[in-house]
Amino acid sequence: MMSPRRSQAQPGPRSQSTVRMADVARAAGVSTMTVSHAYNHPDRLAAATLTKVREAARKLNYYGPDPSARSLSRGRTDSIAIVVGEGLLYAFSDPQSGQFLAGVASVCVEQRQSLSLLPVVGDVTDAARIRESPADAFILWTGVNEGPLLDAIMSTGRPVAIQGAMPGSIAPREQLHVVTIDDRQAARAVARQTFTEASRPAVLSFELAAHQQPEVIVGPDLETIRFPGARHRLMGFRDACQDLGMDWSRVPVAVVSSNDRRGAQGVVATLLSRHRPDAVVAMSDQLALAVLDQAREELLEVPSELTVSGWDDSAQAVGADLTSVHQDLRSQGIQCAELVLGLRDQVAESPWSLSLRESTRRVR
Repeated sequence: MMSPRRSQAQPGPRSQSTVRMADVARAAGVSTMTVSHAYNHPDRLAAATLTKVREAARKLNYYGPDPSARSLSRGRTDSIAIVVGEGLLYAFSDPQSGQFLAGVASVCVEQRQSLSLLPVVGDVTDAARIRESPADAFILWTGVNEGPLLDAIMSTGRPVAIQGAMPGSIAPREQLHVVTIDDRQAARAVARQTFTEASRPAVLSFELAAHQQPEVIVGPDLETIRFPGARHRLMGFRDACQDLGMDWSRVPVAVVSSNDRRGAQGVVATLLSRHRPDAVVAMSDQLALAVLDQAREELLEVPSELTVSGWDDSAQAVGADLTSVHQDLRSQGIQCAELVLGLRDQVAESPWSLSLRESTRRVR
């Protein structure tokens, strides 16, 4: 009885990591340049040639040029990174954040750019995360403060757009663009409207320092605040107090750790119970809505006993009849993206206005 012959093992198709463009060219009987055209410029090839290359690539388990290698050779990744200072979930949960991101995304769609969100947490890992990012440009959104993070971003030499106030520690340079309204003047205007006829004004503010716990500070020193957005708005509120003959050093400023309606309830309750303000100007609609929530809990009449204003003029502000600063964040997102992509070379003026509603119309 004869023993069965052993069958020789036939090699299967190689993995993508071992197949090169030259292998596909050899199998298809064409040049390497022809294979390159099949993936990058298929319109340049005859239909029969294109079919031959694709059939050879399919048999060899080849799916196209390595995107990372192609990016290295081109010196670009065709991507923008949005640096988010409030945390990744904030980018999706806050309505105004959604408007800004939608503006950036609309330009990315038109220009065939990828878009990534790069959350920062305010510690030593932030700078490394920036340096490791392959993005061609950065857009800074929501409270990115002065310090090592900004230094790391600027040191990349890539285009940067900041939505918000210009950081005082960064000298103007060609790669840096700042898109914002005049925060100080807008803050002055809304505070004048909110504080008129008040005797006990108060402020509900974004955090003034990294990892700050919610607290109430009376008459804070504004020159030491490293978050430029919060600093400029507080300066505007202080200007309004001076216009109205009020003593800023006696104004309580309740500081939150995040721009969150529910999360602000604790410090708002402390502000209303201990300081009994009759007017509160908040740095966002979400924070102003937290004041309205607590006012209902304490049976305070708005606006006869307590006037309240917000910022951003969101749909929720309209529904709550809340006075607010109006700005178009979607348009600002579009402008930031166009600036870092070189589609425009000058920052356009970002207008603002006051949307006056019942929350500040004090009954005399």
